[in-house]
Amino acid sequence: MSIHLTPGRIGDAAFLTGLATAPWIGLGLIHALWGRDIGAGLQPAYLAFAVAAVMMLMENEGRPGLLRPWRGPWGVALGAILISAAGVFVADSGVERALTLGRFGRQVFQWIVMAVITLVTATKMKKPDMWRPALVALAVGTGFQFLYAVVQVVDFGHPVSWFHSLDLIFTSNPSILSGSEELYLGHAFTGIPRVRGTACEPLYLGNALLLVIPLFLAAALDRRRWLIPTGAAVGLLVATWSRGAWLAGGGAAAAACVMAWRAGLRPTRRGVFLGIGVGAGAAVVLGALAGPEALGLIGDRLQQSLVREDWSNLTRLYSMQAAWRAFLSSPFVGIGWGQFGYHFHALVDPRGLQAQFDWPVVNNVPLMILCETGLVGFAALIAGASGIMRRTWSRLSPGADASVPHQRRIRLIAAATAMVGVWGQLMTFSQYNLPHIWISLGFVLALTGRDEA
Repeated sequence: MSIHLTPGRIGDAAFLTGLATAPWIGLGLIHALWGRDIGAGLQPAYLAFAVAAVMMLMENEGRPGLLRPWRGPWGVALGAILISAAGVFVADSGVERALTLGRFGRQVFQWIVMAVITLVTATKMKKPDMWRPALVALAVGTGFQFLYAVVQVVDFGHPVSWFHSLDLIFTSNPSILSGSEELYLGHAFTGIPRVRGTACEPLYLGNALLLVIPLFLAAALDRRRWLIPTGAAVGLLVATWSRGAWLAGGGAAAAACVMAWRAGLRPTRRGVFLGIGVGAGAAVVLGALAGPEALGLIGDRLQQSLVREDWSNLTRLYSMQAAWRAFLSSPFVGIGWGQFGYHFHALVDPRGLQAQFDWPVVNNVPLMILCETGLVGFAALIAGASGIMRRTWSRLSPGADASVPHQRRIRLIAAATAMVGVWGQLMTFSQYNLPHIWISLGFVLALTGRDEA
């Protein structure tokens, strides 16, 4: 029996591959294959989504979903970014112009890649038969992270020779920092491992899990077998010990309650048991990793967010301080997309010079946009975010559109919850080129019924 390969089928397979490999952000394909860094940071999901986009353009039905939005909000956002090129000259960093303009061009291209990931996701997820395969792909990706994390935990106490070689491959992307392998509390390491999967950083893995947990929970309301990937994802989230992911997850849960109230949904017995089961699973994972004092450690970890002497906190505060000063130096067009690292050392307080690595980052995406693209780019951000919020809110109203089925409302609540969690955590980090961030936006755009943001 032969399988007839069409652009549509190839594109669907590439899209699902992109979903499954989205957390493989630590794997730099070029660096892993050739051993050299050319500054591309090519992630596996980039390649998968590129194939999906090309296949979609070969189909007539794919063209509107990818091309039409550029005439509207996406075009406005790109225009704001391009206008910020003036900031490279207005807010002169003193760095050689070839370097600053070269980085500007690479960052513009990278943002376009993220936009394509969003639009591919939004278009693909409009297909009525795509929801289940997409969830399966995300579950496969989560399962791989779980197995990888188990080996990481074992390797933490008893080094596994073969895993070291594998981990070198999955940490080969030089644009993604690798670290935070052990929980740090009270100015000392605790001996408790922090799970990071193939995302290199626990906070990045935690952010990716905020995408899948609400989607899996929504599926579990209909089929109990989805409790297995849900439990695995929650266990991983707990084991990252990422304060930012935990807090963003809490905010997302609150948003889910508000959206459920808006949609006229009330807690069911199954939903209550689901919540209890997920909580119990998380407690078991905590106990296995950290012992009976686990709950106390969670409190200590969250309280650490308020400690002014903690350098994880100071790193963020000093970078935000420098970003605000950069904005004030060029408030209308910003300092130029991708230029913050060239200005940081001249703007931050002397003590803050200890707080950064090779390339300083803002650690807050809205502030990064304000800093690098000015009021023009920030206005585009606010307009786009407001539009998405209005459309989501209107489609959740029970009387707004009787044609919207109950299941679609559940899925929209799940997707919007995921987006609130993923994008909410971007208040504490600004590595925006992670595929899952834009996948979350694509899910919401698909479920709110339009291709454009």
